[in-house]
Amino acid sequence: MSVRLSIAKSVRRALGAAGGALLISMALPTASATAADLNEWYWLANWNSAKCLEVGGWSTANGAGVNQWACHDGNNQKWKGIPYGQGRLIYNAHSGKCLEVKGWSTANGAQIGQWDCHGGANQQWKSEVLGEGVLLLTNVHSGKCLEIGGWRTDNGAPATQWDCHRGDNQVWA
Repeated sequence: MSVRLSIAKSVRRALGAAGGALLISMALPTASATAADLNEWYWLANWNSAKCLEVGGWSTANGAGVNQWACHDGNNQKWKGIPYGQGRLIYNAHSGKCLEVKGWSTANGAQIGQWDCHGGANQQWKSEVLGEGVLLLTNVHSGKCLEIGGWRTDNGAPATQWDCHRGDNQVWA
């Protein structure tokens, strides 16, 4: 078994059965949304670090940063993808706010944050299934991928966007 597959299985095991279901919900074409998509919350675990995407400090403020942290059962790490426009709005269970590229940036390294859901292209994400239980998330506005910059593995490392290269720091389970 590959190390990657082992990480994905470990994360799903740690998070429970719902942890692996994100792939199904996030990867469905927008026209294929089902009631199940809208009723479940999921985790996004980074392939490189095996840590989960979260709203830092349990913030509910617009502009709060999104980072990675050791996976736990807190609502600040739970996300839901709702079909919208050219992709999906990904919103947080704790804050009810959407994942977005801050300031509508198209630059490499631009930070990812949360904001009231408005449906702008900087809040829309396309997903691409890369293999068993893993996907790539691309921002509709910038065309860049969600990643943990610098291949960092520490708690609190910020989520950013970068040209899509399919490296493990851009892959989510």
